[in-house]
Amino acid sequence: MTLNEQKSEIFPLLQKAMELELSTIPPYMTAWLSIKKNQNGYKNHVAANLIRSVMMEEMLHMLLVGNLISSLGGKVSLREDNIPTYPLTMNFTDRNFPINLMAFSREAISTFLEIEKPKEIEVSFRAFAAIDIPAVTIGEFYNEIIIRLNDMCDEFGEPAVFCGDPSKQIEQNYYWSSNGKPIVITNKESADKALEIIIKQGEGTDESIFIESEDYFKKSEEVAHFFRFKEIWYGRYYSPTDKPQQEPSGDPFTVDYNDVFPIKQNPKSSDYEPSSQLATLNNAFNLQYSLMLLQLEQAFNGTPSVLYHAIVNSMHSMVSIAMEMMSLKISDNGDETCGAPSFEWISPPI
Repeated sequence: MTLNEQKSEIFPLLQKAMELELSTIPPYMTAWLSIKKNQNGYKNHVAANLIRSVMMEEMLHMLLVGNLISSLGGKVSLREDNIPTYPLTMNFTDRNFPINLMAFSREAISTFLEIEKPKEIEVSFRAFAAIDIPAVTIGEFYNEIIIRLNDMCDEFGEPAVFCGDPSKQIEQNYYWSSNGKPIVITNKESADKALEIIIKQGEGTDESIFIESEDYFKKSEEVAHFFRFKEIWYGRYYSPTDKPQQEPSGDPFTVDYNDVFPIKQNPKSSDYEPSSQLATLNNAFNLQYSLMLLQLEQAFNGTPSVLYHAIVNSMHSMVSIAMEMMSLKISDNGDETCGAPSFEWISPPI
């Protein structure tokens, strides 16, 4: 096969990787924001911080995949046909399960464990549109991409494979977070490094639940995504000597699944009365969500400075709108169910 033919096969896999990372952000955000932040005591602050940290690293993973696509001379698409709808079925080669937009609960955490599951770990607890992953785990899926890239480099040489303009990628001047740093991809080594970060942040390694993390503020060890959700499941931190097959044995923390807003699961725009406050807020949220996706697409496809607007303006607006929605009841007939954003596409007026 020619280089262009091989790239024509890997680009759909990388687009799927982008959509896979995106598909985790709405359920993580929904669970995180459904946690009540009471003035007289924030019972679930540890769980909220853990979920938020994973969500932010999924954003970093999208960025790394976007840089890889750009480095190969490809384009990212984040439009109506490329975004998830919920409930979403995630199909791996050995299992499938639904992903719902739902409040913080044991069912939600069990789903998150299924998403981030390492190959050697058994998940015994379980909690449509679908996303099909041609692998047993997300890590195995990315390892297949690494193998394909390395084979292409061996056959055609790194300069031919990584033909994209590095200046069009997102680098440190355009992204800052306490959850990792972007990598500009120019060769096989930097591509492998970027994909290894995605794998290790999600699953850890065979020997350890901890991974080395580097951000703008410190260089430290952190717990991989799967094990952060296990910490929430057991209400206990991992200790430095704990192993992947063990339950966490560190200090306990409070997890209260009752201290959440009783939001509607998998809400749709049609659930809200036309012209109601919830309908207006949901429309505003979906508009910001769609705008953020278009801004991310633009940032990944050669205008990295737009990333600032996607995160600082659009995403921050989404958070504040979602929090207001979750404090409002859908009806006044005695039902306590509250609203939540539906994460539906609205074509922005741009």
